[in-house]
Amino acid sequence: MSYRHGAIAAALLSLATLLPNGFASAADLPVKAAKPAPDVPFFFVIDDRVTYSYIFTGAQPGMFTVNPNGTINAKTAKSVYSFTHFDAWAYGTNFFTISLFKSDHNDPADPCINAGLSITFAPANCAGATEIYGLFRSTFGWNEIFNTKAFSIGPLHNISFEVGMDANTENRFFGAAKRDVVGGLQFQFDLPYKGYFNVAPLVYWEFSNHNSFAQCNSGFSGPIPGVSCLFDGNTSFKPAWAVETNY
Repeated sequence: MSYRHGAIAAALLSLATLLPNGFASAADLPVKAAKPAPDVPFFFVIDDRVTYSYIFTGAQPGMFTVNPNGTINAKTAKSVYSFTHFDAWAYGTNFFTISLFKSDHNDPADPCINAGLSITFAPANCAGATEIYGLFRSTFGWNEIFNTKAFSIGPLHNISFEVGMDANTENRFFGAAKRDVVGGLQFQFDLPYKGYFNVAPLVYWEFSNHNSFAQCNSGFSGPIPGVSCLFDGNTSFKPAWAVETNY
């Protein structure tokens, strides 16, 4: 056998040892498995905080004591316990906060109508009032909803739909129990440094609030519901405009 024929035979023999049954294709060669794509989290940002703060000289309208020298003390110290949540997801943001405000004796709870004074104007000793206030706001970005950058122009970063609600309850004699909803647009502007400045013109509708002083048979109102007093003390207000700003 010549050298040329020997070389060809050796090459064919080497190839045959690599191929099952003497035949193979590219599909028979080992393939490295592709790395799976990482899962995208539903929330990009989640920030939960529990905080305590102290207000040294807060004030509650109409609540005061008279000092021995005859001057008026209308200051109220308050402890504030709060939980705050913020998150960002594919289409916008969510913000929620709820706070408990605990006042000192200068802002008394029911049945006192003022510090040291009962509804019958007799001396009384009432604990400090407690108020709970909650608020949430949600935004839905137009750039995210429509998958575009058309609403990012110059310093304007985005335009969003915004909706939200406020609610509170307190154990003062006044007995405020506000319930309101808001809705409108938020305009988000880039700042020269990191962050945004948001301006949100909203429709504000306070559809319920309570006033014990205006409630029938409270001792301060007349006896005719709807004329000189409110049967349950609840009032509904017409929608109005409000502008919220935040950093």
